[in-house]
Amino acid sequence: MPDDTSAAVVNEFEAESWPLEAAADSLHQVIDGFQNGDTRPLVIGDGDQPVLVVLAIADLADFRARIAELLANPVDAGWLRYYLRSQFDMSSERLIELLGVDTDHGLSSLASQVNVEQAAVLMPDHLRRTEAGGNPLMLIGDGMMATAALVAFPAFQVLLAMDNEGKVDDDSCAHDDEEKPTTPLEVLAERLGPVSTQLVAQINTGREPGLPRYELHFEDDLVEHLRDLEQRAQKAPGGGAYDELNGLLHQFDQMRSGLVPVEEEEPTEAPYLEAADLKAALPELRDNYRDGADDPYLIGIDGRPLAGLITFDLYEELQKVSVELDGTDEAPVLPLPHPRWENGPDLLPFEIALEACDAVIEDISNGEGSMIFIADEDGEPELVLAPLVWLWAYVDHLDLTTA
Repeated sequence: MPDDTSAAVVNEFEAESWPLEAAADSLHQVIDGFQNGDTRPLVIGDGDQPVLVVLAIADLADFRARIAELLANPVDAGWLRYYLRSQFDMSSERLIELLGVDTDHGLSSLASQVNVEQAAVLMPDHLRRTEAGGNPLMLIGDGMMATAALVAFPAFQVLLAMDNEGKVDDDSCAHDDEEKPTTPLEVLAERLGPVSTQLVAQINTGREPGLPRYELHFEDDLVEHLRDLEQRAQKAPGGGAYDELNGLLHQFDQMRSGLVPVEEEEPTEAPYLEAADLKAALPELRDNYRDGADDPYLIGIDGRPLAGLITFDLYEELQKVSVELDGTDEAPVLPLPHPRWENGPDLLPFEIALEACDAVIEDISNGEGSMIFIADEDGEPELVLAPLVWLWAYVDHLDLTTA
């Protein structure tokens, strides 16, 4: 959760937001300031709240690079999704849209560029578009390179919060910290809810006698994440959120007992494969699945995961969840292959699927909902290649005891 300093900075900008007409009249002066090294942004309001922000193009480029770097790593991408949802009620896809993040193209290709006079004229339209839920992103400059950018205020809020707080530190838990408040694990569990309380009670029942019970310090962001897991575990007992919550509470028990250093464990990542290597590797991956492997493979471009390769059995379980939830903000109801669904994607023989993989990954990288159902020798669906965001949207709701 953003600290008081971050909130004060955001409130300061909210209080200093300029009316639209005054902002348009001052735009030349602000952009001249950017060219002379003054990077103070111009916040524009509609009379009730801030809506738009004009900021130096270097700040936008730096922020884009930071977001692209986080998205390139599955663990960091997961943290970013949680951080945005818990702090700003925003999806990572929405932030990407607002910033125009694209690692494969030049900066100026991601939004129209206009001169200062045109930007002043277009501002009322961009303000109305933003209030209607659209994206006001616009680059401003009189030369070949843009000098400034117009972005939505929610994206600017994320920039401020990340500058003032940043990613959760590795020392988010520490026992005997004299400068930070500490909490017994049992008290934390009671604050989280019944699932956590039951899990900690089970942990205490199985604890070795005589072990110490240091109190731990829990950062606000971590507590919010635990609350989110608690709520999802209540809705989907035995699902991914329940398993993660159980694992974290056991890890905290090890920490408070002095058995495990705080920074000892690294998160387990799913295996990753570049899209260019998928065609050559797919026969071996199919054999691995037939031999009992069940880990999904992350497929991407330049280290950026875009798609997931999973067995059809696992996909069927996710598909059932998608039907029960009637889709989510991140993903539609997952289709089944034709003829199981009348208008579902065709089931492709293995040899044809090999040739189609590159095109499907390229489509996914362009934001299209492309996928492949791969058949076995008997014509039955065996593997599925689908957009990663579609699969991730339903994993937390999956009952892993039956999947």
